[in-house]
Amino acid sequence: MNVNRRQFLSATGATLSGLGVLGSAGTAAAASTPYITTRDHFDDDGDLTSGHTQYDYGTSGDVPGVDTGCVGDVTVFVHGWDKKSSESDAEQAALDKMAEADAELTNAGYAGTVVGMTWDNDKGGGWDYGWGVSKDIAQQTGIKLAQFAVDFKYYCPDSTLRFTSHSLGAQVLFNAVRVLDDSSWWDDNGHQIRSVHPFGAATDNEVPTTEDRETYDALYNEVGEVHNYYNAADDVLQFVYNTIEFDQALGETGIESGNVAPPNYADHDVESQVGDDHSNYLATIADDIVGDMP
Repeated sequence: MNVNRRQFLSATGATLSGLGVLGSAGTAAAASTPYITTRDHFDDDGDLTSGHTQYDYGTSGDVPGVDTGCVGDVTVFVHGWDKKSSESDAEQAALDKMAEADAELTNAGYAGTVVGMTWDNDKGGGWDYGWGVSKDIAQQTGIKLAQFAVDFKYYCPDSTLRFTSHSLGAQVLFNAVRVLDDSSWWDDNGHQIRSVHPFGAATDNEVPTTEDRETYDALYNEVGEVHNYYNAADDVLQFVYNTIEFDQALGETGIESGNVAPPNYADHDVESQVGDDHSNYLATIADDIVGDMP
């Protein structure tokens, strides 16, 4: 199913103002895991492809709120970067990762509905294997995730909405929150993302702090609780992020030393559970994520 922003903004009267601002692997895809999709919305330069807008997204046809009836609690999981040998491999890996998130969170006691979000995490090329293009697409995808949040809350205002993400999916997550902080409709109706849970976050470690005031304010204004899971032994963040970005990732260190995060933010050191395997988070900390959900 394709959802077009104009259709929903006409219905909701909402106004969104956006800013242009690593890993997939898992078990077999579960047909029962609903998902949002922006696959093939962007090309290898990070530009929108024909027929797509800054705000549109598709679904698997069974996403609560926009496709089916409302449910009490929804967690949207956003996967990370994946440079596979073909587009079909990358898409299947993303579906597998979403199915893993669904299974692990449910097994850990989450009683709500897990909704995956699959996006163009395999575009670009060159010396950085498409990392720069993927970062840009992640930021743009955050605008589309924010639009989904608006649509969901329009139809299900009393339902709880949460975000969680792996690796580069954190840049999708954080930009969605920034965009929502610019939505007068969202704020006028008192909506909130109840909690966000990035793990192995491939974004700079100053992002949630006063050094990046826009993100700091957005997290404080639009989210009930922020729980970040970091791991100093993460092999991918140590190698890929530090080497390409010449900086340290939020998922490796937690917030940058000396910086101040909003009062609703908490860092959690999960190195002892995860070890050095960047793909090992869901299998080891799902119970932490569920336990931290307010």
